[in-house]
Amino acid sequence: MPDTLFSQALIPNPSAVNDTKSLQFFNINTKKYLDVTYFQNGAYIEKALCDINAIMADRRSGKSTDMDIALIDTLHTIRSLSGSKEPIDIICGYRSPKTNSKLSRLKKGVAKHSYHTLGQAADIRIDGVSLSHAREIANSLNAGGVGYYPRSGFLHVDVGPVRTWRG
Repeated sequence: MPDTLFSQALIPNPSAVNDTKSLQFFNINTKKYLDVTYFQNGAYIEKALCDINAIMADRRSGKSTDMDIALIDTLHTIRSLSGSKEPIDIICGYRSPKTNSKLSRLKKGVAKHSYHTLGQAADIRIDGVSLSHAREIANSLNAGGVGYYPRSGFLHVDVGPVRTWRG
């Protein structure tokens, strides 16, 4: 992981020593499942973050990046507030710049400078949680961008500037 991201992430937070954060992911494209505790005893767990990076890898190129911890925590909060125990379905996590460039030429609505290429975005859904409810939760967090794609059946969540849109 980059020194700046990971060194900050490993600094224990005394007020969070008893916190444990776990997530379950299912990548709908690769059919891979991950059940991981990524934060415990006031610190992020390096191996768990690497596992998250792997399940969020670009399905087209196989490349991965260090997913932004703020995004991972945002996904955890959305799932927790939804009350669901189901895994978060990953439609798209990281997208390599090459993949993104190709998609932005071929598909309307793919941003040329997508937060996916920075490891700061994910397209998700959670079984048993309506997309509109997940959107309400994500919007309430004011943690970044929230794109609502009801016809395609997913929610885009990123940790860029706060904004909303409907796709």
